[in-house]
Amino acid sequence: MSIDKIFNNYGCTVYISGNDGWHSNSFNAFIQPLRYKNKLYQQGNYTPLGVNKNNVYLYLGPAAHDLTKLSSDFRLCGSDGTKYVIDRTEKINVNNNTVYIWAIIRKVTEVSYDS
Repeated sequence: MSIDKIFNNYGCTVYISGNDGWHSNSFNAFIQPLRYKNKLYQQGNYTPLGVNKNNVYLYLGPAAHDLTKLSSDFRLCGSDGTKYVIDRTEKINVNNNTVYIWAIIRKVTEVSYDS
């Protein structure tokens, strides 16, 4: 089974949006709370296992949606309206082919100034 098939079968629906109103087509990826106790990827204090005080998440997604190329003007969005800022991202390669994208993302609340 290919990794893209695993994303499609078991991942949650997400899309990428830009500040200019652009957004990608929906696709499936994994988003899970990051529960590191060694602060390698988080800012802040140690937390008990299972507690995610900083709203930091691990993202694993298809290579076709390359988060490494995005500027800070873009957000990853869940189908439930949750928005994430992308803190760090890397391509995971096997035999010189990118098989998936790994990222550390943070849940954000953005204020709209529309009147």
